[in-house]
Amino acid sequence: MKRYHQELERTKRVHRLHLRGLHNWPAAPVNCICEFQVGRFRKQKAFGCGKSRCLLCHFEKVFGIASVQDRVRDQRHLDSLNDYFSERL
Repeated sequence: MKRYHQELERTKRVHRLHLRGLHNWPAAPVNCICEFQVGRFRKQKAFGCGKSRCLLCHFEKVFGIASVQDRVRDQRHLDSLNDYFSERL
């Protein structure tokens, strides 16, 4: 419940962005199942396509660009190897 409440404002903002961008809300009435499903936008982008291999949404995954976590993990691994081999000599 804590995470839900921490992300509630962002969720509402993304839902309003979706309604305004795709359904022309509040100028036109919304006739879509997403009208009352605010939680469906909790962990996704308002204009995201949902396809995991989309070049527009996930270019870093398709082209193999490492995330910050991956780079930190690789650097820690190299540091631990350097420490291990420097102690053995």
